[in-house]
Amino acid sequence: MKVAEPQRRVAGRYRLVETIGRGGMGVVWLAHDELLDRPVAVKEVLHRAMSEEDRVSFNRRTIREARAAGRLDHPSVVVVHDVIEEDGRPWIVMQLVRSRSLGQVLRADGPLDPPTVAEIGAQVLDALRAAHAAGVLHRDVKPENVLLTDAGRVVLTDFGIATMPEETALTTTGNLSGTPAFIPPERLQGRPAVPESDLWSLGATLYAAVEGRAPFDRGAPVPTMAAVLNEQPEPTRLAGPLGPVLEGLLRKEPGRRMPAAAAAEALRRVASSGGQAPGRRRSPARLVLLAVLPVLLVAAGVAAWYGYRQYAGAAVAMPSISVTSAPTATPSAAVPVSSPPATPIRTPGPRRPALPNGWRTHVDRLGFSLSLPAGWKEFGREKTRVRFRLPGSPSYLLIDTTPWGDGDPLAALRMVERQSLDTEKLPGYRLLALRSLTFAGRRAADWEFTWEMRSGRAHVLDRAFTTADGRQFAMYLHTTEAEWDENSTYFDRFARSFRLS
Repeated sequence: MKVAEPQRRVAGRYRLVETIGRGGMGVVWLAHDELLDRPVAVKEVLHRAMSEEDRVSFNRRTIREARAAGRLDHPSVVVVHDVIEEDGRPWIVMQLVRSRSLGQVLRADGPLDPPTVAEIGAQVLDALRAAHAAGVLHRDVKPENVLLTDAGRVVLTDFGIATMPEETALTTTGNLSGTPAFIPPERLQGRPAVPESDLWSLGATLYAAVEGRAPFDRGAPVPTMAAVLNEQPEPTRLAGPLGPVLEGLLRKEPGRRMPAAAAAEALRRVASSGGQAPGRRRSPARLVLLAVLPVLLVAAGVAAWYGYRQYAGAAVAMPSISVTSAPTATPSAAVPVSSPPATPIRTPGPRRPALPNGWRTHVDRLGFSLSLPAGWKEFGREKTRVRFRLPGSPSYLLIDTTPWGDGDPLAALRMVERQSLDTEKLPGYRLLALRSLTFAGRRAADWEFTWEMRSGRAHVLDRAFTTADGRQFAMYLHTTEAEWDENSTYFDRFARSFRLS
């Protein structure tokens, strides 16, 4: 690592500390934002300009690209805080993500098993789809730009050569940026990048992650580019169920590649299967990954994912539900909003029983504790929410501490139901129960329903409740209809063991 010059500052506020990365497009520094007193990553963008006009054009394009990346708001995209022009070159100030790149993981640990790679791919694809929806292309998807954090995030970084589609003329044909083994054929042919170009690069990245080598790497740029243009990828040995996805993403012609929605669904099937390739095992102690299932952005997005604070008053506009990670079908018939009578019932307050064999008590920093079954682990966290599941299982538990408003849990759940049906986000919806109850001596409500996913019928139980100190919680269990009988007993134990901490 290279330590920065003493007191070296950029824009008078970003004090450079040491280098943490270096590539063909520049150097990434660990820096300290002295104005906001926080660590940041600062990318010093390097370019050998042939003329002053070339330098000005390059800087203008880089600033536009950084501004485009800065418009993206997605948990799997590194946040761009600022962009500066200093010393005749651009500097991009970004969120500091404590992580290892996928490339580093592969060099240290070797190839990963198919479900783990599928989990990584699903999250990167979700980030790409969000970027494409905003009109932004990445153009440099590769293992070094996929970051894996100890907290379970998969983050796509370095939109430094990203571009808006209408700005492609600013890049000269033949002056391709990126790593040859991950550049799609159309770009090597001088054609402009399209969203499908990022999908090809994602396919090459996932191939490298599961096979331990890039599909067309020949050890040098020229033969590698020739292989990308003229050869088929080497047959997979370890990809197992990922094979069809890789084949679909690596087709030469952009129009023949597997669509993003189909790829997302296929990746999530592999991720949730929990199957292992022969001779390969996961290493969860070395790599903790967040599995983003279709149900996470759809089902959880319909209920607790919304955040119940959105319902604090009838005048508050309802947010749209993002379904960029999984396609949804339009129901064959309209589903009437017919809720059963809200007959209050009373249930005994939760008493924590003795734990069954293998169960453990989890104390969470969101201010609660509960019991979890053997093998269940945290697999995703945000400011007010945390999720748990058994790795490889499609079932998960979400605990949401986001306030929903005026304290009426039944009204909050009714609002979620009405909005989800009005926007047709729950194909094949069937209401099983929507009722008031008393939980731990306080007002609560349960919403139980099933709906049709592409992978089969889902069964959901969402409990909204208040606590003695006035906090509002949602306990949300999502499972498959086939596994409901088993997992519904889990919900009872989750609820009985719940305590404030």
